[in-house]
Amino acid sequence: MNAFVMAGADQSVLFHHMAFYGLADILDTAGITGITLAWHGARPAITADQLDPDTVEEAVRAHIERRRPWVTSTTGPDRRAVMSPRLTVFKSDEAWKQHQIAREQILDELTTGQGWSDLRYLAALGEPCYWRFTPRQERLQDDAASRLEMQPRNRGSEFVGNRLRPLTEKVPRRRPGQIAAGLDGSNVIDELGGKPDSVSATGLTTPGPVDNALVWCALWGIGQMPLAMRTDRPALTSGHLGRNRQEWFYVPVWNRPWRPARLRSILASEQVRQAAATGIEHTGIDELAGRAATSWLRTRGVVGVLRFPIGRFGSDNAPERRALRGEAIPL
Repeated sequence: MNAFVMAGADQSVLFHHMAFYGLADILDTAGITGITLAWHGARPAITADQLDPDTVEEAVRAHIERRRPWVTSTTGPDRRAVMSPRLTVFKSDEAWKQHQIAREQILDELTTGQGWSDLRYLAALGEPCYWRFTPRQERLQDDAASRLEMQPRNRGSEFVGNRLRPLTEKVPRRRPGQIAAGLDGSNVIDELGGKPDSVSATGLTTPGPVDNALVWCALWGIGQMPLAMRTDRPALTSGHLGRNRQEWFYVPVWNRPWRPARLRSILASEQVRQAAATGIEHTGIDELAGRAATSWLRTRGVVGVLRFPIGRFGSDNAPERRALRGEAIPL
């Protein structure tokens, strides 16, 4: 068994946790056997049979290239991305219908091709909400999107078209060795930003240059955080607490190797949510439930939870949400 250590990661930054999850899923989807995720001290490490930097690079490059068909799919005269969960308002029923037809066609093709990882990702990312309305019958179109999708919406910007699509164009063009170097932290190439205030990380950390191969993995990591649709409230995002101006993301830290499926089950669990809510008022979680959750998590190797406050920046019309540095909650 060989380990690929993401040595440039900072455990107090949500972006690096998401990249850890996304890279593990990419390698697992590529058919690499024996994938496990573990922490080597404060550094995330992925272990598998016959794993080396060349294998990691080949898997990530192929993964990006194979997502192009649905990443580049668009509808309407404004060419909005079919699979973005948050889009500018549809102005007619016909526009909604055409968009839904295009979306369902992609999902059918992925199902026929057994693209289970893609389907899991798109389900976690969410979709434009067509079933929730205000009392004035205005559609609450963003209510079925993951809270982890934080692409700013100014001037019609959207997640798939303005973030994933450019990554599929830029990252595969790198010279051999540059993708793996970006993932292990030995080099940083920020093709999309490249400035001191780069926002390539798309809200998963504060502004600054980040390697774009790492960005792809971090944004793919959203697929490990299931989304539950609801009719009476906005969708519930795993790894998220609160709403409006009091919000947090949270992730577990563990002390033994986990398979990707174990990671997904813990991330979606009520127990880790209860642990993350420690010290937050009005969560509805009582002391007994908190103790039971802690016991449940400890038996599965969880030693703590990191909770990341979400800051809001910019205008109220198009605010930018960003995960700030994490607070450790030991169990």
